[in-house]
Amino acid sequence: MKSSNVRISVIVPVYNAESYLRKCLDSICNQNLREIEIILIDDGSSDNSGKICDEYGREDERVHVIHKPNEGLVSARQSGIKAAVGEYIGFVDSDDWIEQDMYRFLYDMALKYKADMVVEDAIEEAGGQCRIIRNQLPAGSYATLSEREFLYENMICCKDFFVLGILPYLWNKLIRRDLVLSHMGSIPRSVRVGEDGAAVYPMLAMAGKIVVSDTAHYHYCQRSTSMMLGRRREDQEYDNAVLLHEFLKKFFLKLGIYGTVRKQLKRYTVNNILTRAYSRAAKRDKESLLFPFADIRKGDSVIIYGAGALGRSIYQYAVLSEDLTVRAFLDSSAEKYQKLGLNVKMLKDIVITDADKILITVFNEVAYQAIRKELMAHDVPFRQIQWLETEKLLECILMGNGEFV
Repeated sequence: MKSSNVRISVIVPVYNAESYLRKCLDSICNQNLREIEIILIDDGSSDNSGKICDEYGREDERVHVIHKPNEGLVSARQSGIKAAVGEYIGFVDSDDWIEQDMYRFLYDMALKYKADMVVEDAIEEAGGQCRIIRNQLPAGSYATLSEREFLYENMICCKDFFVLGILPYLWNKLIRRDLVLSHMGSIPRSVRVGEDGAAVYPMLAMAGKIVVSDTAHYHYCQRSTSMMLGRRREDQEYDNAVLLHEFLKKFFLKLGIYGTVRKQLKRYTVNNILTRAYSRAAKRDKESLLFPFADIRKGDSVIIYGAGALGRSIYQYAVLSEDLTVRAFLDSSAEKYQKLGLNVKMLKDIVITDADKILITVFNEVAYQAIRKELMAHDVPFRQIQWLETEKLLECILMGNGEFV
């Protein structure tokens, strides 16, 4: 296909994804918008992913394959961007898949509104269940000064302590190539926490017109390997969270909107640390073993309710602690998490004793209220239920030496 006919360049970083790659690539090749190029970056895979990429390259002239040493997601995307010729760029992760009309829909929206970026919701698949994960900003066009100011004030975190205004993912968006070229090359390859956020939030701030749609075509597939199971290199995760914070802070200062986004960015960073490097935060409160919960003492028996990213981090830390007894890990969607290999139960499956402290490990206040209501309906006394001490979270800052205090 001649480069002049390419409407969208779809960039797919690939690393050891042989089990899922064919489904992903078939969903892209079968798009009903045919004027696309598909750039596969084999980032030093040690399985058969590279061979599968080459196979698709031979069978479809729109597929271009780049083989390179393993240098991480940022480097892989940057290699694909350099090769892209489309008017717009889309991104797909190699273990996900997209619906047949995704890029036709996004491209039509981009043309209709002359948009620099089109943003959608997404469909999360986990343990055989699907749910819509939504942007929290109203659907519509953001172009005027007042609309853009509203966007800046809410794009990272809005509402409760940590509710994403715009989902930070690259893969549920279509972005004008010029905008991508102007920013994504500046992202340090060493950023390995929140790589998408390092790309999306600056480009939202740079874009002249953004369109938010309440549709969803992208299937984000959560698997056991992506659920942060087992022990992680938390020091490295922590350092990367701080690196991302400093990168975004520097960018927003340069653009002149840091004062507007400062509190949001702080919340975003605190969330990254709590969900990816919890051991660095757990003991910052001298009065409690499990920050940001109050008065958790040596010898306590705890029940953790909430198996999202925060709950998993707290559970992994607490279950390895010699000072605590973790009696149960609960979630209303226990079956989903069980299929992903997590030892999660339903409330009805356990007996809560008077000695148990029940920690509700969710950021969203609406979700907290629903869980508290369920617990109290099972005759759990309110005095045994704890939620995040959000004031303590808001007090957290990153010091100049990188310490979370």
